[in-house]
Amino acid sequence: MLSALASRLPADTVLVEEAPSSRPDLHRLVPARNPLGFVSAAMGGLGFGVPAAVGLRMALPDRPVVAVVGDGAALYGLHALWSATHYRVGALFVVLANGRYAIMDRLADHQGGKAPWPPFTEVDVRGLARSLGCPARRVDSYDELTATLDEVVPDLRAREEPLLLDVNVTVDLGFQP
Repeated sequence: MLSALASRLPADTVLVEEAPSSRPDLHRLVPARNPLGFVSAAMGGLGFGVPAAVGLRMALPDRPVVAVVGDGAALYGLHALWSATHYRVGALFVVLANGRYAIMDRLADHQGGKAPWPPFTEVDVRGLARSLGCPARRVDSYDELTATLDEVVPDLRAREEPLLLDVNVTVDLGFQP
């Protein structure tokens, strides 16, 4: 998923990251080639990614803005999509949906324990986005992913409507290197 995205992004894209379990891959695949090319919170709190992408796109209207956010982190700031919709902020929000807090699960596992929090597989990020007025699409296969990215990414700079992609990362997207 990240490789497909990285290969399509313009060099001046502002990539906002709030997907801690995918951060190493993002650093490897999407080098920051311009100032503000890679924006991430340093403190480890949740809820930064979605509102940060809205604010960055408002501040830098001539630059494409893409947020890559885990679904757990997105839940803490998803209401910023209302502002994105009403202020015509054309950012792309890519939500990596696995129905859990993957980084926290890894930390618990690393400590030899089981995560004390339940998964949230019943949460519909796409439905939440739509309830806030933001167009959203579910992506369940590699073909859907590449077709959507090929449609959306070339027009990111001129985009005035936000779009959320709810990417199911619990299934094999059939990546073809």
